Amino acid sequence: MTSNFFKLLRFSIDPSQPVPDDIKAEEWPMLFRIAKEQNLQGVIFYGMKRLPEHCLPDRQFRMKWFAISRQIATLNTKVNVNAVKVSEIFRQKGLRTCILKGQGNALLYPDPLMRTPGDIDIWAEGGYKKVMKTVGKMAEGHKRCYHHTDFPPYGGTEVELHYRPQFMNNLISNGRLQEYFSKNADTQFANIVMLPDGAGKIAVPTTAFNRIYQMAHISNHFFHEGIGLKQLLDYYFVLRQGFTAEEQKADRLTLKRCGLYKMSTAVMYVMQKVFCLEDKYLIVEADERLGKFLLNEIMLAGNFGFYDKRLDKYRGSQVKKNVQRLVRDARFMMLFPGESLWEPVFRLYHFFWRKTARY
Repeated sequence: MTSNFFKLLRFSIDPSQPVPDDIKAEEWPMLFRIAKEQNLQGVIFYGMKRLPEHCLPDRQFRMKWFAISRQIATLNTKVNVNAVKVSEIFRQKGLRTCILKGQGNALLYPDPLMRTPGDIDIWAEGGYKKVMKTVGKMAEGHKRCYHHTDFPPYGGTEVELHYRPQFMNNLISNGRLQEYFSKNADTQFANIVMLPDGAGKIAVPTTAFNRIYQMAHISNHFFHEGIGLKQLLDYYFVLRQGFTAEEQKADRLTLKRCGLYKMSTAVMYVMQKVFCLEDKYLIVEADERLGKFLLNEIMLAGNFGFYDKRLDKYRGSQVKKNVQRLVRDARFMMLFPGESLWEPVFRLYHFFWRKTARY
């Protein structure tokens, strides 16, 4: 079943891929379930529109999926407008910003409205102290952590205000990652793009920055809660933008310095296995053992781990959640010891950081 889902996914994102004409009518409910769990309903429907008639599900099923795809497109239009307006709020406060992932990633898709949008992750310049001094009162009463604070929703869209794009558990790797972000910040705040349908302009990360930042994002969610194919698909489109030999060499060095190299080898396997990404777009060599483990976790857990039945017994309290993280660390320790062993240390560091930050 997953094999046919991967075929359909590849066909949906790349017209050069063969038509998955061996899909049976009874398979479509299961394909729909997987698409839902991986948050790829709009992407799959984009491919369905090009399938020959004999491969399609019945008309009622198609209309249901069509309605979902239109909801996704409408939501994208709404989030585009809100992203522009939220960026303007911070600009008026004197802060340059950059919209992470989200609507910037959507611009790389065959149709920018096919990607299911989430909240608005907005990175504001200046670091924690400057950002919170400037707009802290607007976020009073909202949950705050090491790299972002929740922000009042805008126009019905959830907003996360980042003073750091991402972080690593390993404090040494994290220091190097924050150094990379700081060194490249100006370029990201100046990278202005136009959103579809005249929604307006926003700043988004450059492709070069995303090759590092989005790998850190994948790694962080993998270790803390789970990661889905949607985020891997985002990364696929980032890699498809290409890079020079010099850029590849620099990226490999950065990934090693920031503790992301092993995860990168696993992600490259998924790029090949699921999306059939050509070798020329792989930053590092794929590791089959790590990659199979990552892919298995992706298919079991779904989007951000929301469908991971193994976590059901740990839901309901912070204590259970902390136990779950320790169990998760133990499961990952043999393959990814760096981040797993440092996770309890980072939690202790985060506790004192919050005290210092007066949270």
